[in-house]
Amino acid sequence: MTTTMDADRDPGTDAARARVAGLFEEAARVNLGVVVVAPPDPTREAARDAATTAAIVAGRNGLLHEATAAARETVLKAFASAGFSGTWAATEMSASVATASDRVAAVAALEEAAIAAVAEDLVDDDTIEVLRSTWDELTSSSTIPSPGSLSSIAAPAAGAVRGPIQIAILAGVVLVCAFVGFAYASYAGLIAVFLGVGIVGAVARRSSRSAP
Repeated sequence: MTTTMDADRDPGTDAARARVAGLFEEAARVNLGVVVVAPPDPTREAARDAATTAAIVAGRNGLLHEATAAARETVLKAFASAGFSGTWAATEMSASVATASDRVAAVAALEEAAIAAVAEDLVDDDTIEVLRSTWDELTSSSTIPSPGSLSSIAAPAAGAVRGPIQIAILAGVVLVCAFVGFAYASYAGLIAVFLGVGIVGAVARRSSRSAP
């Protein structure tokens, strides 16, 4: 009933609802497990208050409540499914990559983006930009690999390594460096793996640039 009345009073509600749906469709693909953003500052809080007031005055209170509640649920579920980072052999690198304050900050960021989607046509562009900025920062950084992930170590070089011979060389370097490093100390092994992959990746990239 509330949604129908809101739509009757405000023809822009349907467009706002579509923007909110698009935001959450994008949010479902964001990896929140390794990203840290700042909590709201006075500028963000002022923009949130202005957009919230405009949405309520326009009769979009129901949509606003739905969007912010969905934002909290989306972020908390994402962190819950992320769990813990991978564990390196002979190390203790298995820990949650986000604190409670990080979760709160991420919730605030998505809530602000949801409010911006609801009130995009009701407030000025600067207010919308402030509300979207933190979530945009989070989504742009969400491709960072999880700390301690063995698969992420070779990722930078993988884009430059082509062909079975280069792949075999990369695998051999990683295994040899890891074996030698772990024979002396676990952290030395990690450093050796990183250095080995970095060297092979740099050589592969240089080769790919010089190739016709």
